[in-house]
Amino acid sequence: MEKRNIQKTGGSSFSLTLPKTWIVNNCLENGGEVEIYTRNQKQLIIQPPKLVHSQSAILAIENLPDSHIYRELIGLYISGVDEINVTAKFISYEQKSLVRLICSKLIGFELFEESSNRILLKNVASPTITSKEYLNKMHQIIRSMFDDMVKAVDNFDRNLAKDIIGRDIEIDRIHLMIFRQFNSILTTMVSENSTDISVIKLHYYELVGLRLERLADHIVKIAIMVSKLKDKQKIVLNKFEHAYLTKTSIYLDTLPSIIFNLDKQAAHEILDIFDSRKDNDFIYRKIENVFSINILIRESVERIRSYVSNIAEETLNFFDS
Repeated sequence: MEKRNIQKTGGSSFSLTLPKTWIVNNCLENGGEVEIYTRNQKQLIIQPPKLVHSQSAILAIENLPDSHIYRELIGLYISGVDEINVTAKFISYEQKSLVRLICSKLIGFELFEESSNRILLKNVASPTITSKEYLNKMHQIIRSMFDDMVKAVDNFDRNLAKDIIGRDIEIDRIHLMIFRQFNSILTTMVSENSTDISVIKLHYYELVGLRLERLADHIVKIAIMVSKLKDKQKIVLNKFEHAYLTKTSIYLDTLPSIIFNLDKQAAHEILDIFDSRKDNDFIYRKIENVFSINILIRESVERIRSYVSNIAEETLNFFDS
């Protein structure tokens, strides 16, 4: 760390010298410009203009298996780059289809150019949507998915179950965007709009987004069970199982207050309910005496409650000075 003195240069102006090494390393010179951003009224970010405008990457996919291409593209997106050049001596039809599929999962990215040896992906997203707004949308989708999942289980509705599975794509897209926003701020690759959100709060949102994405996976897991039911096959829940399933909505309804209002009392109440499950072993023994599919449903619901409780713990641990 290096300390420098602030000097008054006019009636209402102050100046601060910049380290020569930093100037040289970033190819700046006398009379050149830097970009200044204010973050959460406490931090001032100074960076050379090219840092924001040259975030591009090249991904050579020659001989890469599909799973590696998928992971590499997702990783570049999360890292905060705004332009990805996918290259190879020859890009097959299957590889092009895979890149298009991955691009559809990346909010704000579009396929700009395509040839036999190059695919160009560019970020055209508006920077005006915040992580908080994305989380709110994420919760709304999950809440509707859960309600429809209960209906699908009760009515053996395979079509509704398939619709729930399809909605999970948007959950994944939002989660990746929140992760990207966090990494962009963490590496000071800020957008052209100033942000008043702290790194600590954005990290909190990133953790919450991860829990919500995992929570949605378990709603989908139950929906997949329903979608695979054969004709005349039913899922029969006893009264204990059905109550356990439907009362989970209490957890989900508490989330907005916990996440957006940082309501620590609500967080404590959720954790108290979750901890009290140890007193209900007799109910779980009744559940475990039925068919295996019911046990799988119970396990997924338990994970849903667990992830909400994780969010409650993150809220209690959160402190943004």
